[in-house]
Amino acid sequence: MDTVLALSRLFLGPQHLVHKPDSPEAFLLDAGTPVRQSFSFATELPDRHPLFSDTTTPFHDLLFPVEALRQAALFAARQYFRVPEKRITAVSATGVEITDVTPWRRIGEGSRLTLDLALTPVDVVTGVPRGLECEAAVSIDGRRCGAADARLVFLSPGVYRGHREAGRRQSEQSIAAGWLVEPAGVPAPEQVGHRDPRHVLVALSAEGEDGDEELLFPVDGQAAEAVLADGSGEVPPALFLEASRQAALLAAAELHGFVPSHALLTRWQAAFRGFAEPGLPLYCAVGGVSGADGTGPAPAADRDAAGRPSARLGLTFRQGDREVARVSVTVLQDC
Repeated sequence: MDTVLALSRLFLGPQHLVHKPDSPEAFLLDAGTPVRQSFSFATELPDRHPLFSDTTTPFHDLLFPVEALRQAALFAARQYFRVPEKRITAVSATGVEITDVTPWRRIGEGSRLTLDLALTPVDVVTGVPRGLECEAAVSIDGRRCGAADARLVFLSPGVYRGHREAGRRQSEQSIAAGWLVEPAGVPAPEQVGHRDPRHVLVALSAEGEDGDEELLFPVDGQAAEAVLADGSGEVPPALFLEASRQAALLAAAELHGFVPSHALLTRWQAAFRGFAEPGLPLYCAVGGVSGADGTGPAPAADRDAAGRPSARLGLTFRQGDREVARVSVTVLQDC
């Protein structure tokens, strides 16, 4: 079945999701049995999008396929895996990796994005999954060039409210106790790969708790709300990729001398440890990856197979002393 989606206001133009059923029941009933199912998502990469096309770099925006995966998987969860509408969807982990840089270069208009999706229900109770494992092979204009993954968790309203309230209390208590950092200024849009100052979501780094061992970037919640809000009243999931991308570009420039207009993220992996709360200060701390836990001073930039400088960075998002998400990224200097 070819379904035309209206995913979110981040997308322009039609998006097609095709279910490729693996069982006769799924084919006849147009509904998924609680086993792994395959889908194909296709759309055009935006050429004149107010956010995705506002770039000083010659690359397609990495945020687009990540958000496409999340939205397509959520649609499939409701339509094909019978997840009730009252269940609240949370992303517990997600990531994306570029395996071939060439197709990501902007060489003209009308490039087509395709995601070959495999969705596997987990924690199935009476035929309804409590979670969904999502994997996607990413292609641009028919050329395989990346991979993306995500784990969605479907929470009851009561469990969801309990997590939100506990997290908010912890953040508010630490903020009231003095955990508040003033920004050191606002970067120029070009420093974070944009032209429009309205798309700058992070302030310049302030001194972190560990002094020179981390850079601390306050996140502008109001700017993020204006650019990325999805109408849910929550901190939009897309904020974490865009804010960490901007913070990583600033950090790579400061630590390694990278030029933002020729830098891109080739790998981004995030694990979420709670819910960020609208209205509370949010910070992105950046440090070098010296071990599996993503901590430690920044190492020297490495080189990829083509000899281009590449830097791995560890990031954490915090509200007060509460860690909301932990992210690892690889920044490539395309020179």
